[in-house]
Amino acid sequence: MTRIPLREYFVLAGLAFALAFCIHFLQATPALSATELAAPMTATVAAPELTRQPEALVKLGPEAIATAPQAPQLVPAILGGKPVHVLYNTRGDVILVRCYPTYQPSLTVKPMGGQPNQREGTLTCKANETM
Repeated sequence: MTRIPLREYFVLAGLAFALAFCIHFLQATPALSATELAAPMTATVAAPELTRQPEALVKLGPEAIATAPQAPQLVPAILGGKPVHVLYNTRGDVILVRCYPTYQPSLTVKPMGGQPNQREGTLTCKANETM
């Protein structure tokens, strides 16, 4: 059995204390949405505009950091006979998608449930055909 010197115990205890403080501080800090930086929220929430979202992301700049109050909830579903996960987005937030090199995100938008006012889309990473 390996013995740990007393000095290392103090270091580990200090790290545990610092980690507990950081977690408490992060939980007490209000979350910041990426769209709130680009445009102030109004009293009424409008439907998300797909053409406005990339512009909002560009306006933020590389130094902007956005956090969510909680992790996104991915709901299991079946699409075209295949199991998928559905991400519900209702506030018009900007969603960052990263694909493998030589792949690019491709978004297909269609009416949701046959209702022309509601939209849904599928996002897939497809091979870049220009290479």
